[in-house]
Amino acid sequence: MTVISRLAIIIAVVSALALIATLVFYFQQIAIPPLVMAFAVWGLPVAFVLAVVVVISNIAKRRNT
Repeated sequence: MTVISRLAIIIAVVSALALIATLVFYFQQIAIPPLVMAFAVWGLPVAFVLAVVVVISNIAKRRNT
């Protein structure tokens, strides 16, 4: 489970940086690279889903013990 939680944190951080980069590119009127836009759009929802999986698995682990 620590792998999934670390992955969720990494994805969230990369997504936040991609959001910042998107804003910088937009205000400087530079074309936004598709990979940066993809991380900005899909990164936080994926990280949220992974975090929910971690929370649910920890709840299930505590109930079984």
